[in-house]
Amino acid sequence: MKCIYLAAAIAVAPLAIFAPARAADAVVVAQAEKPTGQGTINAIDAAGHKLNITHGPVAALKWPGMTMDFGVAPGVDLGALKTGSKITFTLTHGAAGYVIDSIKRAD
Repeated sequence: MKCIYLAAAIAVAPLAIFAPARAADAVVVAQAEKPTGQGTINAIDAAGHKLNITHGPVAALKWPGMTMDFGVAPGVDLGALKTGSKITFTLTHGAAGYVIDSIKRAD
């Protein structure tokens, strides 16, 4: 019986070396590299704090270029943006999907 426990311990021990100390550590590593995109603003919904953007591929998410609506984080100022502006943006994944958490004009 001791032999079975020893074999199980030896088989599982290497997994502990590669596992994060806490689940929160895994989240920090996953969010260290935020997905980034570039695109053009088609429409601004200031009241809903949303943008409609035609963007190029977002490699980190394996997204092709497309046109879509994005929610925008409350701390992002939409006042300096205009329809037709070329932008660079970063995304954060939240409860409602991906949200733009930073944006700057590229033109």
